[in-house]
Amino acid sequence: MVTLTLRLLWACLFLLPTVWRARELGHAGQSTWTVAGTTEIRNERSLDTAFSRLYPLAPSRPALPAIDFRHSRVLVIAIGTRPSGGYSARLDSARVVHDTAVINVGVVLPPKGCGVTTELTTPAVAIATPLTPAPYRIVLRERANTAQCY
Repeated sequence: MVTLTLRLLWACLFLLPTVWRARELGHAGQSTWTVAGTTEIRNERSLDTAFSRLYPLAPSRPALPAIDFRHSRVLVIAIGTRPSGGYSARLDSARVVHDTAVINVGVVLPPKGCGVTTELTTPAVAIATPLTPAPYRIVLRERANTAQCY
């Protein structure tokens, strides 16, 4: 009886859906990605290069995150060149819909009425996701920055 119960429990564990999680590894407003697009990274050497592009100023570059590329990939989503400061890109949410990973990236706009730099910016965000499901879709959603101006 105990053996049968353990076998049933073990079988049920394999039938339960696994939790699918994406996590933001970092974001920057002054990356070297000037054109909007997504870069998929599958190894540590490419991740090192991507972080050098995400954080081109070495003093601001965080330590390279540990990623198990046997089970994960990294997506760098660049939103392209913007006309001023105040823009950023962040992971809002991610989930699996049918057989596709849907990754929602918030593009934060400069606060209305606030002073911003007139320097061009190139926001991008790096996100780690499981390898499966293989297909993914990036959804960019602009949202207002509700910060108060001083």
